[in-house]
Amino acid sequence: MSEIFTVIDLETTGLDHEKDHITQIAAIRTDGTREIGRFQTFVSLPNGVVIPPEITELTGIKTEDLDGAPTEWDALLALEAFAYGTVIVAHNAPFDLAFISRVFTTTRFVCTRALSKLVEPRESASLKDVCARHGIELNGHHRAMNDVEATVRVFEVLRSVAEVRRILYQNVLIDSDERPLRYVPPHAIVRTIKKEAF
Repeated sequence: MSEIFTVIDLETTGLDHEKDHITQIAAIRTDGTREIGRFQTFVSLPNGVVIPPEITELTGIKTEDLDGAPTEWDALLALEAFAYGTVIVAHNAPFDLAFISRVFTTTRFVCTRALSKLVEPRESASLKDVCARHGIELNGHHRAMNDVEATVRVFEVLRSVAEVRRILYQNVLIDSDERPLRYVPPHAIVRTIKKEAF
């Protein structure tokens, strides 16, 4: 039986998993070649919390869009059920895994940002740049499902290269001066990249 992956993306009110909040969750289950299912939800904010204007500008999500949405706890429980028994995949996985760790943790994951650095060490690992290099469509960047759809394709392309080259990528994270790790999930294998001196 082939491995099943759940590719996820979160939109949030900011970058700090200790004080910011999730506003949107999207996920696609896949066996690496075909889609098996989708999950998507807005997430309500605690009373008095609003989405900062710069985040609305980036994502297009307004505070009022979240009215009537599930709480973060319920939304993450639903995501946990959707992803049960699968490998979690995310671009810049430490960010997403830090937020979901409020409700559940995963022991098996793939960071496609790290995968990109392992396969193409001298190239930019941003989702936008990886997609551009490989002819992958990325419409509406910074909306959760749009980013998930692009990450699914990025994973398919880079995974096949990594497996041909026998590059270990599952649970591997990259720590670098350019982007230091702010959260290290359980069972992570951390590889450090030092900035090259010119």
